[in-house]
Amino acid sequence: MNHQVPLSVVIITKNEEKNLPDCLESIQWAKEIILVDGFSSDRTVAIAERYTDKIHLRKMDIEGKHRNFAYSLATQEWILSLDADERVSFELAQEIKEVVKKNDPNFAGYAVPVKTFIGNRWVKAAGYYPARKLRIHRKGKFRYEETSVHPRAFLDGKEQPLKNDILHYGFRDFTHFFDKLNNQTTLEAEKWIQDNRKIGISKLISKAVDRFLRNYIGKKGFKDGFMGFLMSMAHGLYQLMTYAKYLELKKQKLRKVIFIDRDGVINEDLIGDYIKTWNDFRFIPGSIEALKKLNGEGYDIIIISNQAGIGDGIYSESALNDITNKMLHELKQNSVNVRGVYYCLHGKDVGCECRKPKTGLFQWAAKEIKFNPSETYFIGDKATDIKAGKQFGLKTLFVLTGHGLIDQAKLTPELRPEKILPSIKEAADYVLGGKSNG
Repeated sequence: MNHQVPLSVVIITKNEEKNLPDCLESIQWAKEIILVDGFSSDRTVAIAERYTDKIHLRKMDIEGKHRNFAYSLATQEWILSLDADERVSFELAQEIKEVVKKNDPNFAGYAVPVKTFIGNRWVKAAGYYPARKLRIHRKGKFRYEETSVHPRAFLDGKEQPLKNDILHYGFRDFTHFFDKLNNQTTLEAEKWIQDNRKIGISKLISKAVDRFLRNYIGKKGFKDGFMGFLMSMAHGLYQLMTYAKYLELKKQKLRKVIFIDRDGVINEDLIGDYIKTWNDFRFIPGSIEALKKLNGEGYDIIIISNQAGIGDGIYSESALNDITNKMLHELKQNSVNVRGVYYCLHGKDVGCECRKPKTGLFQWAAKEIKFNPSETYFIGDKATDIKAGKQFGLKTLFVLTGHGLIDQAKLTPELRPEKILPSIKEAADYVLGGKSNG
């Protein structure tokens, strides 16, 4: 097949040296191959370099966001989304070539049958085949919900089913299958906690039984013998395992957490410039006392800050580390313990997922500390702080130090914080006073 089929193939990888060669061999006919790697520690990147020079390193944070970022890199009108443990069959490659050549304006995407294997055994029934998935789409017409587990797909336009298969070698054996099931149910339980879902035992049992029957009877799992029965049971077991882990997480004590922006809230902000050295750093009067008071009432303090000066080459990461270490030392000398400091180091124009008002820094913190977002405050001095906090589901307080007086005019009705206060001192008092919205 001609090597110049005008299609971008996008692949997400992390330590896939065993799977990747066969995957890449099956798509050599595509004009563009893009690989987004999550900092693999094996030979994944070295293998990919034999097939493409379009390799991007990005830490996997939220699956939906990660995939949307990867799609944004494509230069061709049509995009094929592929995982490293998948292969494009020869018949599907021919079919894709015809689809791209036709370029039918009536369709924005194509759903492809996925043929899943456990070892060398094809799982034929119980909803595993044809199990069409929307894998081919026009650039700009498709996106994933930006969530960690089973993100929903959104297509702007009509889709058409294709006939031929993607071959999915997702499981080495049954041990590998159940390992993945265990991992997925852990992530799903964490999502239930973050979404503050209320799930009762009767609803859960009903759902588990429904999943089994739907796949064993409705999707004819019984036609594939023991394999069909086992796969149908796995659908129900997914619900039961998730619920057990959900109950376990609920019993864990959630931390009392408060997120605080750094420059302009804790320390004076050099409006129009950056804090480049420790000599530039000055605590805002009353900020240390406010942090100490919050600590004293059992709050874990987490500092969240954009530091675009590093990505834009204005100061170094070592300089930032020096400032951070000295800040933390000064706070500790005053009996203030900071649970975590999370920085976005990207430049202003990079378009990353961690720079506020994006929520990547909060998501990072949430993976390491268990807390209830709806009961957690974020204190900031910029409109982007308020937007970021609201997008993550936090309660927000706006202070008039730093950029506060300038950005107050940017607080549209959609960005209305719970309270506008003179400084972090009053914000801490407000949090500890347990006041209602006002």
